[in-house]
Amino acid sequence: MLTLFSVGRAAELLDVRFGPSADATRIVFDVNGAPQYAVSGDDLGEGRLFVDFADLNGATAAKTGMGHVASVSFAREGRAGARATVKFKKTAKIKEIFLIEPSPGVAKHRLVIDLVTADKAGLLASLPARKDDIAAIIDQVTGDAPAEKAPARIANADIPPAPSVKDSAMATKAERQVVVIDPGHGGRDPGSQGQSGTYERTVTMTAALELKALLEKRGGYDVVLTRESDTDKRIISSQRDELARRESLARAAGADLFISLHADAISQPAVRGASVYTLSEESTARSAKIAKSQGDYQVYDVNLKEYDSVVGDILFDKAQDTTMTKSSKFAEILINNLSGKTPMLNRSHRQGDLRVLLAPDVPAVLLEMAFISNAKDEANLNSPVWRSRTMGAVADSIDAYFESESRQRQAQLAPAAGQ
Repeated sequence: MLTLFSVGRAAELLDVRFGPSADATRIVFDVNGAPQYAVSGDDLGEGRLFVDFADLNGATAAKTGMGHVASVSFAREGRAGARATVKFKKTAKIKEIFLIEPSPGVAKHRLVIDLVTADKAGLLASLPARKDDIAAIIDQVTGDAPAEKAPARIANADIPPAPSVKDSAMATKAERQVVVIDPGHGGRDPGSQGQSGTYERTVTMTAALELKALLEKRGGYDVVLTRESDTDKRIISSQRDELARRESLARAAGADLFISLHADAISQPAVRGASVYTLSEESTARSAKIAKSQGDYQVYDVNLKEYDSVVGDILFDKAQDTTMTKSSKFAEILINNLSGKTPMLNRSHRQGDLRVLLAPDVPAVLLEMAFISNAKDEANLNSPVWRSRTMGAVADSIDAYFESESRQRQAQLAPAAGQ
C-alpha cells in the first residue's frame, strides 16, 4: 500500500488508554501536538490495526490492552515515523475514528478509535479508505508526475472525523452529489415473478422513482436513472450488454454513488428479507480485463494507457481498492438503516461477481429489497407504505454516507490549515 503523509511539526505521544464495555472498546492515543496519521489493518490472528504516525516523539513502550485489545506495540518507521500495532484479543471492527482537538483545560490532542465486536470480514470492510492523490502516486512509482493529469474528483487519504465537525461539514458542502439509481431488469427482461404475478422489473422501477423523488426533495443531489420506464429506448436486447451499459452510464454521469435495486427470488418460498451486495474480491481481475478489452482502461478520467503497464495496473488497482472500501462502507450504513424498517436476511452484507458493480471508480451496491418469491415480501414490494418507509431508509443512508465523506475531508484538511 502506498501511504502519503502531510508534513508538520513532530507530535509527542503521551499515553495510550482504553475504555472497554460489554461489546465495545475505545482506544485513545493522547498526543501533544496535531498527529499526522493513517490507519490500516489486516486479519492476522484475531485481527490487527496499524496506526502509522508520520512524525512522532515520546515514549513508545508496548502496553497491555483491555476489552477487544490484547496489546499495543510500537516500532520506529524511518527517522521520525512510528507504527502502532494494535493486536486484538477478540475480533472487532472500527465503528468510528476521530481526532479531538485541545479545548480549555485539556491541552492534548486525542486520537480516538472506537471498536465493536465483529467478524474478520466486518473488520476488513471497516478499514478507512486509502484514496491517495493519483498524481502523487504516479510520482512515487515513476519519479515523474505530470501535474496536468491529476483529476479534480480524487482526494487525499480519507481520515474519519471528530463528531463536532458534523454540522459545519454539511453547511459548507459546495458540490452536488451525483447518485445513479438502477431499477433492475426492464424491457425484454422482466426479472423474477412473484406468486401473485408481480414482475421484478415493475417493483424496482416504482421503488427507484420513489427514491429519486425523495433525494430530489431533500436537495443537494443530481439523480440519474439507468431507465425511466419499461419502454425506455436505451434498454437493449442482450442482458450482458445492458448491464455493461448501466455501468458505463454511471461512469459517464460522474456518479459519486451507484445503487442497483432488485427483488430476489428462490425456490424456497418461506425465505424472505433484504440483503446488500458489494463486489467480491475475486471479481476485481475481471474488471481490469473488461476495461482493457473495451478500451476503457481509465480511472477518474485518467487514461491509464498513457503510462506503462505496471504503473497503469497499480493505479487501476488503487482506485479499485478505494472503491470497494467505500462500497462496503455504504453497504454497512444501508444495512443499519434498513434494520427495523423491513425484514433482513441473517447475513445481510454479501459479496458477488456482479457485472453492474464493476466500475473501478464508482462506489456501488446492489440492494435486494426483498424476496419476490415470498408472499409477504411480494405484498411489501407492492405496498406504498412499505415502499415509502424502505426508500426513506435508503435515502437516509445516502445522506449519512455523503455526510461522513464530507466530515472526513474536513478533518483531513483541518490539521494542515492550522500549521
